[in-house]
Amino acid sequence: MRQEREFRSLPLWLAREYLLELGGRDEGGEGMAGDGWRAVIRDADDVVIGALHVGRIYIDFDGDEAAMSAAMTAFDAKALRAGG
Repeated sequence: MRQEREFRSLPLWLAREYLLELGGRDEGGEGMAGDGWRAVIRDADDVVIGALHVGRIYIDFDGDEAAMSAAMTAFDAKALRAGG
């Protein structure tokens, strides 16, 4: 199973930290791997709205459906940040 996800206002370095906290191992470059899942993190162009620039990254998740689903759910909980 493979799924691409887009995240805005989440720095690349923090996404890597979150994946490490979920049991991921750094594979060098853009790759991270955990038990039954793999993720590739890519920087993307900022979203520009007038003078506002919002950072953006993509994460390609791949692997066993159950392991990947659990990793993505846990990652989403970490990546969800309330404003204020």
